[in-house]
Amino acid sequence: MGEAQSVEVALDLSGAIAQGERREDGYWENVKGETLPVSASDLERHTYCPVSWQLSKAGVSGEGEALQKGMREHDRIHKKMVDYKNSEAKASQELVIWTWWITVVCALSADSAAFFFVNEGTIPEEFIQDVGRYLIVLAVVWLLLAIMLISLPWRRWLGKPFGLAQPPEIDASGLTESVEGSTIGSMNASGIGEGGVTEFRLLVASIAVALHGLAIYWAENRTVLTFALIVFTLAWLLFSAWQLHRVLIKDREALDAKKEAGLSESEELAYSDDSNQAALLIDEDIGLRGRPDQIVKIDNQFIPVEQKTGKIPVHPHDSHRMQLLAYLHLVSKTTNSEPEYGILRYGGDSLFTVAWDQTGKTDLYQSIQEVQRLMVEGGAKRNHEREGKCRNCSRLASCPQSLI
Repeated sequence: MGEAQSVEVALDLSGAIAQGERREDGYWENVKGETLPVSASDLERHTYCPVSWQLSKAGVSGEGEALQKGMREHDRIHKKMVDYKNSEAKASQELVIWTWWITVVCALSADSAAFFFVNEGTIPEEFIQDVGRYLIVLAVVWLLLAIMLISLPWRRWLGKPFGLAQPPEIDASGLTESVEGSTIGSMNASGIGEGGVTEFRLLVASIAVALHGLAIYWAENRTVLTFALIVFTLAWLLFSAWQLHRVLIKDREALDAKKEAGLSESEELAYSDDSNQAALLIDEDIGLRGRPDQIVKIDNQFIPVEQKTGKIPVHPHDSHRMQLLAYLHLVSKTTNSEPEYGILRYGGDSLFTVAWDQTGKTDLYQSIQEVQRLMVEGGAKRNHEREGKCRNCSRLASCPQSLI
């Protein structure tokens, strides 16, 4: 990088990045009244060196093999997380299928026993007929209820008072609005025509119960039907055993993928950043935004995890701590729950925890306000006297305040 370009960048350092003014609470907003945006990465770079941060804002990209290596390592880690989530999803799907199959076995076994006792005279014929009628009526009631729930915007009517309007739910691809899980059918602002898991279960249950009731009510030769049910139950039981075998295989694959991703058995992956599809966490009040590498659920707490590559330090770097504090705030704001700590992971096994306490909060908020001030007033200055820090900086070639 030539001397002329360094001088040009130096002039950029003294200028403002944005127009704005300071609010009474210490944060800065633009002329439209919007809080100036500050990313978690901004805070990391500013804590490392304010000059490096303002160079990046001026359009100077980082250079060096270490930077490229770090990007490749982050992509590799994210791929492992995706592989784990896919394996976990497949295992969960196989378990759901097995649960349905074993439920069918239980239902067929109950029918076989009922028909056998009817033939033996233990259960009166009139009773089994009444059971068939009851099941048919119950199926009709469930079907009408499902149609009514689909036709009416009941979630909009009863959401907040009855706790049915859920807060955002975190998953591996980002934040999604959860209304009883996945949604089936068309969605619109009025709520009319909405169908969720509740309606789907009612429809499936009504069909199954109706077929069950009709079979009981209309069966004439119960001896033949009992034999057929026993044979069918045994066959279905064999299929269920095969499905259970698939469940165990998929569960083992999920555990292996979880271990490969560096997660312990007590950690549940709730979010992983791919920098493209993962949701951006935002706090509009203070202007903070960012995407943590991962969010894991430990002891019912959402814990942000930041992956760092390169040399493993004795203590966490201040810049990495500041970035993690930003993610702790964003997770707290998004989930409406306060995590006690965040995790900095250096390499595969070196973990450091960063407490989310009053000291951390104060450091974070002061850093955000200082970055916003520099965005308006400019004039970033080097915050250290260490030649080694300058030598390892990815923007060394463009820095007008370098010690090298």
